Amino acid sequence: MTTVGLMSSYTCARSLVPLLRLGIPKTCSSQLHTTAASASKDYYKVLVLGGGSGGITMSARMKRKVGADNVAVVEPQEKHYYQPLWTLVGAGVKQLATSGRSTASVIPSGVKWIQSKVEKL
Repeated sequence: MTTVGLMSSYTCARSLVPLLRLGIPKTCSSQLHTTAASASKDYYKVLVLGGGSGGITMSARMKRKVGADNVAVVEPQEKHYYQPLWTLVGAGVKQLATSGRSTASVIPSGVKWIQSKVEKL
């Protein structure tokens, strides 16, 4: 597993607010680093931090807006759990095993999965 760190200066941090803004300036991409060659390119227009239900939904939406080659999801876990289903698990209607799928199967096709943990923002 690799580790991704995002070191932000004041200028770079201003470009990240709000986080959904498209087109993080190229000057910030040099501050995105990984300890292994898991990321095939060093710049994405949209970098989604977290592969939960919200992150997967946002990556699908951004894929439609800017294209799959411009979107990456940073998520370290191999397994994705659909947590809203857990209320039914608690009620005894569903089994816990039915709420999990492989992360690779839920990331939109063409979107890059960076299997890593964000250390700093």
